Amino acid sequence: MTKTLAIIGARLNSSRLAGKHLLPLQCDAMGHTQPIISHILNRLKQCKTINTIELATTADEFNQPLIDWAQLNALACIPFLGDVNDLMGRLDIIIKRQQPDFIVYICGDCPLIDPDFIDHALTALVASDRDTITLKESVLSLHEGMAFYSKEGWNKLMAVSTSAMSREHVGYGDKLNPVLRALAIDDCGDYSKVSHRISVDTQADYRFMAEIYRRWYLSHHIDTIVSLSWVQDELLKDPVLFAINAHVKQKAADKNYSKASIYCHLGPQIGLGHFKRSELVTDALQEYLSIGVTIHAYSETGQKVDSSSNIVWHENEQALLATLNEDLNPLILLDFHPSFINLELLKNGLSQLAKRGIKRIGIDKMVPLLDELDWLFIPSFNSPEHHPKISAGWKNYLFSPIPQTEKQAQILVLTGGSDALGYGQKLPMMLDSIDSSWPILWVQGPLAPAPLLAKDSSIVVKQNPENLKELIAESEIILSCYGLSLFESIYGKAATLLLPPKHLCDKAELIALKQEECCLISNSLKEAKSMLQQLLTKSELRNSLQNKATRVFESHQGVQALIDDIRRLLGTAI
Repeated sequence: MTKTLAIIGARLNSSRLAGKHLLPLQCDAMGHTQPIISHILNRLKQCKTINTIELATTADEFNQPLIDWAQLNALACIPFLGDVNDLMGRLDIIIKRQQPDFIVYICGDCPLIDPDFIDHALTALVASDRDTITLKESVLSLHEGMAFYSKEGWNKLMAVSTSAMSREHVGYGDKLNPVLRALAIDDCGDYSKVSHRISVDTQADYRFMAEIYRRWYLSHHIDTIVSLSWVQDELLKDPVLFAINAHVKQKAADKNYSKASIYCHLGPQIGLGHFKRSELVTDALQEYLSIGVTIHAYSETGQKVDSSSNIVWHENEQALLATLNEDLNPLILLDFHPSFINLELLKNGLSQLAKRGIKRIGIDKMVPLLDELDWLFIPSFNSPEHHPKISAGWKNYLFSPIPQTEKQAQILVLTGGSDALGYGQKLPMMLDSIDSSWPILWVQGPLAPAPLLAKDSSIVVKQNPENLKELIAESEIILSCYGLSLFESIYGKAATLLLPPKHLCDKAELIALKQEECCLISNSLKEAKSMLQQLLTKSELRNSLQNKATRVFESHQGVQALIDDIRRLLGTAI
């Protein structure tokens, strides 16, 4: 009997999306989920030509959750003790132990591998005398994440996989020194109608895949698997779905990519905006430019925030700036509030970076450091001064995607990640005094204290909700403090009321914002109450604000504007 071994290769140390194999994807109409790698295993179990399945991962502590998952799912896994980058060695030790006749290597980040194609390819390979299979030159296909070898073919590949790159990337040794006899086959179906990424290597890829799985299980039974031909049809008819990760740049196996560092801070006084924006910029650099990014962060209170990005947490500001002084990455981005950082120490650090030829980009309110920066990107409609090194405007706002959905008669309250202005103490009382049947949702940020609610309050508190973007998209009226949440609300076409901003922005900026007429601006809670009552009773006022919101963001580019600036700054260095 022919023995065919499928090996799933997976490590949680991905430079672009750490922990991706255990990210959840929907598995039924009720919204229950399974990790990406579970969906891959389920799809392999449907293959008729595979006898044995094993997980190939490494024996470091970071990958222990994968090892635990394999044990829980009765999947064979003996963690590799060798070099963590030696993927070929990691697979070969399994193959030597299992002694299969044929091998299928499965990338652990592709939850749309097609069982029919795997059976089709293996059947053809088994019936031939060749070492591997490939699609005929005339065939275009969506398939990703699979490689097929006979035992003899695998041994040939191992023999020529001697360089670091060929040990790290399956099949790359044959590109450098072709030794494999390939059987060219037709596809098992027509997957040539669209070209699109179906691997999960970035946040955008994950958003795409999560949406694919969500749509499938809205109308399909839990026992089914997502059909790749259905995915192709969805991509053809829905440009919004297509665009989710169409911009992601595939990393080449033979190229060393640039690296970058982002420095930021967060806390009750500082807020969470600088950190969240750093995460967004990290994703953009990885997706558009394949630049590996490390975020260096300092928290006022020492409280860390969960993140899928590569984060180095520093004990204090001095430790953070000391690391900055010694950073060797060719690109450094800084996202600090200048009122909460030692500017002299920061200037000294930037001077050291300049001597090493490192490019330095500031984000947002860093005009005081302009002389020490190569570029200042202000994600705001308002720039305090005009300068050839400054980019600003409505086009620059940095938002993660906000879905398009029908508005609901509800009030959403956004007081920021830390409620730095303390609205949780007084605002609930004002909201409870409003004569309205509209439900009120209060978003409590991850660093914010709980709002002070009366026992009979009708306000519903959502503590750091994962679906915040959906809440913004669906809410007819939003009350927001000044900051990213305000402009996300405007961008989400809500009738938006700015709560008294106090010290968060200067008078000139408020005057400029008022001239845009895209939100209401209150100077006190008493005035905010009056404005909210107007919004609730006057649909024409809500419609006007929503129309103005569309106008101010009609030229919005978001992260693309920042990426274009970085490309120009780095030139051929990327």
